[in-house]
Amino acid sequence: MLISGAVQVTLLDIVLSGDNIGVIALATKDLPRNLARRASMLGVAGAVLLRILFACLLTYILMISWLPIKLVGGILLFKITWDFIKDNSSEDENGVRAASKFWPAVSSIIIADITMSLDNVLAIAGAAHGHVSLIIFGLILNIPIIFFGSQFVANLMRKYPIVIFIGGAVLAHTAFKMFFEDNLIKPYLPEIITTVVPYIMAFIVIIYGTSKQLKK
Repeated sequence: MLISGAVQVTLLDIVLSGDNIGVIALATKDLPRNLARRASMLGVAGAVLLRILFACLLTYILMISWLPIKLVGGILLFKITWDFIKDNSSEDENGVRAASKFWPAVSSIIIADITMSLDNVLAIAGAAHGHVSLIIFGLILNIPIIFFGSQFVANLMRKYPIVIFIGGAVLAHTAFKMFFEDNLIKPYLPEIITTVVPYIMAFIVIIYGTSKQLKK
């Protein structure tokens, strides 16, 4: 049982880490490589520690049905996504601007990662079948998967700027999906809206990014 649970948790980590990798890659794309690695590591470690805390408190969190976790998370994630993709190309030659972005990048990684963590924690908790050790194993396993994945994607973003907006489109889709899935919103909207609008917002981000690239 423990072995099969560990395999399920590992597979879930790989599948569910895509959005988190996108967040970190976007947050660190403008940092020098040494600062980007440090920001990624600190951000992921902080987020994983908070996930472990969430996993321990999950039963109590889910009992508060009126708590608009996904609503607030979706709004926060969309705001962070917009901050990542808007034009911020001006840089100081002495690297002061890059250094000043280090802690904001770390905090953005933690905030965005936590807003997207509820589904991940739920899925991992389900696969772990109540074994706390497996839950913690799955959450800690996030660190190397997300860290090395985000480094690869960040390098792609530096070489091919359009990848920034592809990542932004994925996060915009995630943000609106979370927003519409919240208990305060979902009962009042037809399924067609909650399904289609996230894809429309992702498409808008791609169009926005493509138009910016064509102007350069």
